Amino acid sequence: MASAIPSFAGDSVRQPAVAGQFYTADPSALKKEVQEYSAGGSKKASYPKILICPHAGYVFSGPVAGKGYATIDRSVKTVILIGPSHHEAFSGISISDADDYATPLGNVALAKDIIASLRKNPIVHCLRAADEPEHCLEVQLPFLQVMLPAFSIVPIITGNVDPQAVADLVYPLITPSTLVVASSDLSHYHENREAKAIDKKTIDAILSGNADGPIDACGETAIRAVMRLARKAGLSPELLDARNSFETAPQYCSSDRVVGYAAIGYFKTRK
Repeated sequence: MASAIPSFAGDSVRQPAVAGQFYTADPSALKKEVQEYSAGGSKKASYPKILICPHAGYVFSGPVAGKGYATIDRSVKTVILIGPSHHEAFSGISISDADDYATPLGNVALAKDIIASLRKNPIVHCLRAADEPEHCLEVQLPFLQVMLPAFSIVPIITGNVDPQAVADLVYPLITPSTLVVASSDLSHYHENREAKAIDKKTIDAILSGNADGPIDACGETAIRAVMRLARKAGLSPELLDARNSFETAPQYCSSDRVVGYAAIGYFKTRK
């Protein structure tokens, strides 16, 4: 049962929790940084409908996330963000009832009509303690703000919930102008070579489509949900980049304690 946590009643803008920590709070510098990270990505023959992207501090995970965001369709109008709760344990999922999420690049509107329809499902809650300090969805927003001219979001934070239930909830929302982003890092705080071996098993499971395979990731539920969603939607995964914090920013971390990252896109299966 979900814990009794105050909701966002009366709040209209969800303020950034990690601006100036996970990414710079300076708008000009932030835009330039995101553009530089995304410039290294390769354009694909088609656009992904689903992305798995990391959510660490930009100096560590930004180069990997940029490879994912470089591939997206600029005409996307709705982004469904799914990521784990790092601060609050609860059952089901939490969706903010704020009107907007703020970042240094401006405000992003929530897709209120879609969210209102989702609230009819008993697994959907609105939990301040889960959303207010959470970084996993917030760090995706500057990438989206730089890449997309106009969009709204459905910010889903997962608690203890069946990934299939999340996939079933999201599937009816998929349209030609929808992008789903699963926010997750991979293994945490292993030695570099050990981490790469662990992350390879996770990536292999994702690429194989085995939604019950071994996944070592903080956003395991989000990943397993989009794997099931991709199967329903006839989408196939493609690895866009995979590195860890020692590979992206060795000057800021030790090889003895690294965090893994991957960017994986799901594209329409070729017949």
